[in-house]
Amino acid sequence: MKKIKFLMVMSVVIFHSISGQAQENKETKFSFPKDRKINVGVLVYDGVEIVDTGGPIDVFVKANNSNNKYNIYTVSATQNKNIIMDGNTVNLVSKYNIFDAPQADILIIPGTSPEIVAKVSADKKMMNWIVDQNNKTQMTMSVCTGGLILANTGLLDGRSATTHHWSIDELKSHSKINVQEKKRFVVDGKFLTGAGVTSGMDVALEAIELIHGKDVADDIAHGMVYNRYGTMEFLPKK
Repeated sequence: MKKIKFLMVMSVVIFHSISGQAQENKETKFSFPKDRKINVGVLVYDGVEIVDTGGPIDVFVKANNSNNKYNIYTVSATQNKNIIMDGNTVNLVSKYNIFDAPQADILIIPGTSPEIVAKVSADKKMMNWIVDQNNKTQMTMSVCTGGLILANTGLLDGRSATTHHWSIDELKSHSKINVQEKKRFVVDGKFLTGAGVTSGMDVALEAIELIHGKDVADDIAHGMVYNRYGTMEFLPKK
């Protein structure tokens, strides 16, 4: 009996160690449209981080290669659809802006440097748009310090969430958020938050798994030559 109990405990430990250190709470039943493609809206703004943005987009593009279920588009935070991404290296012309964008079923909020996050979070029109979109989304996702933008809307109050490890203390300043440290991503109901940069792919792959199943998500990860079962143990100890 003791041996059985030991094996059961070890199975739980092993499961959690290979699950990308995700925290999952408050299960949500998703109701995605069946009569049209699923709208995946990606919010972009001047200075937005390139991999935060492109990583999740690429996951959904790869998902379309097999099922063609997603309508993926970018949404500029301002009326000007011409966006200069992080490092002034990539010029992105968004398909929509917050004034003409359709309702997203999945909303993705990428991050960037904290000073730019503070600047864009002060844009009331953009923040109100996020709240309005969230009212009808099936999933609302953030990547890296995009979690701070989402936190600044108040939508993460009472939820578990994470962000880039350099910005964890700022996320902790939101006393109503249950901040999860050293998690590559956190799932709480319809909210999915990623720890930073490459973890945006973890978040998007988790979304694919929740919608289509683990085998589909794993197959996409294999095609992207991406290990979605890594941990955050490589970070320096505090």
